[in-house]
Amino acid sequence: MINLKQQAGIAAANLVQNGMKIGLGTGSTVFFALERLAERQKTENLKFSGVSTSFSTTLLCRKMGIELIDCGSVSHLDLAIDGADEIDPKLNLIKGRGAAHLLEKIVASLADKFIIVADSAKKVQHLGEKFPVPLEILPAALGLVQARVKSLEGILEIRMAGACKDGPTISDSGNIIADANFGLIKDSPALGKELDSIPGIVGHGLFIGLAKEAFIAGEAGVEHISF
Repeated sequence: MINLKQQAGIAAANLVQNGMKIGLGTGSTVFFALERLAERQKTENLKFSGVSTSFSTTLLCRKMGIELIDCGSVSHLDLAIDGADEIDPKLNLIKGRGAAHLLEKIVASLADKFIIVADSAKKVQHLGEKFPVPLEILPAALGLVQARVKSLEGILEIRMAGACKDGPTISDSGNIIADANFGLIKDSPALGKELDSIPGIVGHGLFIGLAKEAFIAGEAGVEHISF
């Protein structure tokens, strides 16, 4: 039986048309979108090319036979499909638990339409309810970023890699991943601008005004939100 997360992924994948260039995100619901796209290639002879936002997604696309092109070679995408860690009522997001938020934001910004697929547990009234804001930081700027985050009343914690690797989590681009806890974020656009202004933050996990559509799986079915 198709579950609701599958339905959300399938609904987004069904928006892809022949000849499109699309961004392909990361996560359990995005996985179902990738499965559907691979199926449509076989059953409908759908022709498209994708830009991956993480090495894990790249490996899945290779396994499924989805053609990929290098992100640096494109200046425009027709749409992008990705997940989120938190989603507020205006479709502002926190992303980055998978440490891929820099490339995810680049891909989202390239797309005419940025579509979120997720489950209803990701919905919040205010960003910061459940998760801190991930930051990707140049190693040489770590002290500066720590001081600036503190001045914004945030608590910065370097994300450690865990049992399989000593030391901090390192992004695919070779930068340090840290998490900044600001508590409930009442003005996420303002905080996003403050973080944008800090030298050494290569990318942060606040996605403000980028998502225009979402398919969210919940107990009652798949909710479609569009702005």
